[in-house]
Amino acid sequence: MAKLKIGFVGTGFIAPFHYGGFIKNDDAAVVGMCTHANGNREKLEKMCREWNIKAYRGFDEMVEDPEIDALEIGSINSEHYIQIMKAISLGKPVLAEKPVVTDFGQLDEIIRASQEKGVLVFPAHNFVYRGAVQEAKKILDSGKLGRVTYASFISTHTIAADHAAGWRGKLSLGAGGALMDSGHHQVYMSLYLMGMPQKLQAFKSNIILNSMEGEDIAQINAVYPHHAIATIMQSWTSNFGDGINGIKVIGENGQIQVTDALYLNGEKMNTDTTYAGSFINLARAFTDAILHGKPPISTLEDTRKTLKIIYAAYQSSDQDKVIQF
Repeated sequence: MAKLKIGFVGTGFIAPFHYGGFIKNDDAAVVGMCTHANGNREKLEKMCREWNIKAYRGFDEMVEDPEIDALEIGSINSEHYIQIMKAISLGKPVLAEKPVVTDFGQLDEIIRASQEKGVLVFPAHNFVYRGAVQEAKKILDSGKLGRVTYASFISTHTIAADHAAGWRGKLSLGAGGALMDSGHHQVYMSLYLMGMPQKLQAFKSNIILNSMEGEDIAQINAVYPHHAIATIMQSWTSNFGDGINGIKVIGENGQIQVTDALYLNGEKMNTDTTYAGSFINLARAFTDAILHGKPPISTLEDTRKTLKIIYAAYQSSDQDKVIQF
């Protein structure tokens, strides 16, 4: 079977992780890359030389190249919609970095077009493709914990100065701060393990990264239809979160944790938790979906629900109120 020839969009820090995932995949080959609008051409050419792939002059040249079978889109959030729609029109599947898009109308158009054309648009929700998270889901579904009462999805870390000063710091380009960006992972994992909340209240602040227009820390308190409560928190303010980072789910009969591994009542169950490893699993899931029709774990409907939670959190914080779903 011929390998799927993948074209990358964007030269940001995420690109090498996607590349590391695809080079471990016998069904795929990364063959070219372009940068985002007004991107660094010198950086593009340097990366392409290192990876021995073609450096395209722009997105249109790459997506229209018959040598490209599918795309990984890691450009600036504001560019995703046009790029995804162009790829769909040409029948080329897309692995789209989160948040895919930040506008519900654009997401509706992407869903409609992908369904009409039969073209896969695969959200890059890489954290749910970690083996430890998938096994955690199986444990929850099995009922081993009994009735779940509380969960937390917490991540605190700093970001590079150029990230804070770049497009992520501008609401017109990122549509939010830490919660919309890195916090996306925490929200879609909460959906995967806990489902959609019934109501939430949220808080956000800008404490350290004052050059940003958006928040550098945000917390959501959510209540679910089965009355369980969860905390979802994303911070870009500190690297000293070892005691709180990770996933914890507590039930009447036990608990699970996903940190350096999956633990069930303190017993190590699965060590597939690494960031780099999640991209290997993601690339495999993407090619399996294209070549073998295996459905994604996380879909564009999960993207919609993730955005719904994040925008409700912003509304809650801005208006100091509880938001009902």
